[in-house]
Amino acid sequence: MGGTRPGARMRPVELVDEDDERPTSVTSARHGDAGPGDDGPDDGSTAGAGGPSWRRWWPWVVGVAVLAVSSAGVATVQADALARERADRIARVPGMVRPVEQAPAVRWRAPAEGPAPAVAAGGALVLLSVADGTWTARAHDPATGDVRWELPLVEQPGAGFESLVVTCAAGDAQQDVLLCAWAEPDVLYGGAEVTTPYAPPTRVVAVDPADGAVLGEWEAAGPTLGVTRVDDDLVVAVARPDRRVTVERRAGTSGEVRWSWTSPESLVDPTGVRVPPRLVADRRVVTMAGIAPTVLDARSGDVIRSGGRGRQMLARGLPDGGYVLWVWTVGAELRAADGTVRGEVPALPVRVVTDGSLDGWLLVDTGNQVEAVAAQDGAPLWRLTTPAEPVAAVDGVVVLARDATVLVVDGGDGRELWERREPREVLSDPVTDGLHAIVAVPGRDATDLVARGLHDGVLAWDVALPADVEQVVAVGGRLVALTGAEALVLG
Repeated sequence: MGGTRPGARMRPVELVDEDDERPTSVTSARHGDAGPGDDGPDDGSTAGAGGPSWRRWWPWVVGVAVLAVSSAGVATVQADALARERADRIARVPGMVRPVEQAPAVRWRAPAEGPAPAVAAGGALVLLSVADGTWTARAHDPATGDVRWELPLVEQPGAGFESLVVTCAAGDAQQDVLLCAWAEPDVLYGGAEVTTPYAPPTRVVAVDPADGAVLGEWEAAGPTLGVTRVDDDLVVAVARPDRRVTVERRAGTSGEVRWSWTSPESLVDPTGVRVPPRLVADRRVVTMAGIAPTVLDARSGDVIRSGGRGRQMLARGLPDGGYVLWVWTVGAELRAADGTVRGEVPALPVRVVTDGSLDGWLLVDTGNQVEAVAAQDGAPLWRLTTPAEPVAAVDGVVVLARDATVLVVDGGDGRELWERREPREVLSDPVTDGLHAIVAVPGRDATDLVARGLHDGVLAWDVALPADVEQVVAVGGRLVALTGAEALVLG
């Protein structure tokens, strides 16, 4: 006979709602309900003891999750802070704009005229215009366009006089004085009684960029051959009655003469046959180019080098305080601040917009080639055969442009990253925001403002601007499109 099977046994059944929390005592009793062959109650260490195990570990799991979320939040905040810091740094670089990640729009527009109608000073965009018959400087809030202050400078002359153009030059820092200058107009014709030619002077007005207050006014005897800002001063070149040239460095606010130099021989040719004298200056060196060129120390006015008649010569300062001296048929020399020769380069270095990411080397354009050389001794780093000219060095790459072509190369070895030929010649040099190369391309009905990835050339955005836009520039870290009579601020 088979073995006897135990009879059925009735057991109480408890219905528990899944949403209710189960008491610990019931759960433990349930898992500890020993069946045949069990050694005793479950101690919670077996795989089936889900309740006690989960209740023991869930605070740790939640803690780890909270820590992970907190760490991610901190990392995001730090990344955002670094991005803002980089954007601020890029916006402070002259000739660059704050990163424009999305297609911009015209935020505001205002009258602006002249060869340099927009400058950044005092945290504002200062625009020059003569729409009302008077040359006026107006400081606008960069975000809204609201006028913070306006200053009438000089009335536009009427018929019978030469045209008058006002230019303003700002300093490196926002609080630096704004210097505005213009040459007084001369009459286009005179009566028979006029025996002495009139030499119109150059007028200078120093303006506080914070409120538009006039800090000083002065004039330089004319005719003026050139005016250039150097730090807080102006370097002015004036033609003398004996056809010699006087170059002076004068305090921007008062006109006080810091130093003065007069050419030993006549440089001005009244017949106009010879090349007229031309002033070229920066913080380190001043060149009076022309028939017999001379290079001066911008700080003291001392003569660095004089050239004979017919000799061509130029100089350009370097970021480290040295300079490059170029003499026709001789070449270009890298020199330390004390004049010591420390190397040779093929030509004068090109001035480019830069964020400093490629410090330690210089770019030289020889016409059909661009070379990168070490700033210390002129040692060649790389060479690129191209007619394009360097315009910017940012984020480790070099942006070049010519006519309708934009070319971007690796700053370390000159390797081409991408090249783009636009349908028409671009209106002005590409502008960069550290993320893109931005160009304005004229069209039949509109001007296309196109941004391509700095490292890959991929189209990022394309915006249609009015067809009468003549150039797009960077002013105070913002994109500004200029027509013949207006400035359109983008953002």
